[in-house]
Amino acid sequence: MGTLMIGILTRPYGSSNWNFVINLAKAAIEKGHKVKIWCSGDATYILKKKQKEFARKYHYEPKIKELIEKGVEIVGCESCHLMRGISEEDFIEGITSKPMTWFFENLLKADKVLFIGEE
Repeated sequence: MGTLMIGILTRPYGSSNWNFVINLAKAAIEKGHKVKIWCSGDATYILKKKQKEFARKYHYEPKIKELIEKGVEIVGCESCHLMRGISEEDFIEGITSKPMTWFFENLLKADKVLFIGEE
């Protein structure tokens, strides 16, 4: 099986992109692939734990925890989350922070890459 690298810039609210990424990652992992998700830009907001559940449609923490438990590696862009005032202590358990060089190194190693920007 191969490695799927998903890079995402999309804000977590007001977009269907995150639901797509979560469902794609879940399907890929269930088929035996390795999945890595790189969160950059406004996508780093999704990494924050204990966000208020305003609408189930946009409450992702349980789904993200499930992906992590299944072996999906979720990484936040170090400079992007720090610029937004989100520290690693604010992250959902199991998420790490890496510099952009990590993304490029893993991008080159992946079998397939999908990068999703703003709508």
